[in-house]
Amino acid sequence: MFGLNFFKRPQALQIYIAAYDRGLDAAGNQKPDHWAIIITKSLSHAGTAHHVIHGHPLFEYRPRDDVYVLKSQSLAHVLHVGKVYEKDVKKVEDIFEKVQVNNVDKEWNCQNWVIEAIMGCIGVSGVSLEKGIKVEKLRELVKAASDGRDM
Repeated sequence: MFGLNFFKRPQALQIYIAAYDRGLDAAGNQKPDHWAIIITKSLSHAGTAHHVIHGHPLFEYRPRDDVYVLKSQSLAHVLHVGKVYEKDVKKVEDIFEKVQVNNVDKEWNCQNWVIEAIMGCIGVSGVSLEKGIKVEKLRELVKAASDGRDM
C-alpha cells in the first residue's frame, strides 16, 4: 500500500553565512569580509556557496558547488542561520537568483546581498531560520560568530 519512501524523513540541509577575510587594500585598510550563504549537510561536507562576485560595476550572483567551508584559508567566521529541506532548496535558489544586484551604490556589497537573500527566505515553507536570528543584526552576529577554523 505505502512505498518504502512513505516513512522516510525529509533530509534537512544546513544554512550558514560564511565570512571570508579579504586582506588589506592598497592604503593598508582592512577590506570588508566577503560573505556567502552556504547550503550543505554539515560544515565537514561539500556544499553550495551562494554569493555575488567581482565588484562595482560588475557584481553578479553566481552559485558555486563543491565548497568546503572549513578548508578555506581565508575563513574568518561562520554562523548557522537555519535549515532547508532538500526538496525545497530549488525554492531558495530561485529567491537568491531574484535578489537584485546593485552596481550603482558604491556602498553596496556582497554583505548587503546576503542580508537581502536571507530576508527573502523568511516565511518560505521548508525553510526554518534560527530563533533569535534578526536579519537587521546579521552583521553583528556574523562578526561575533566563532572562528570557523576552530569548529
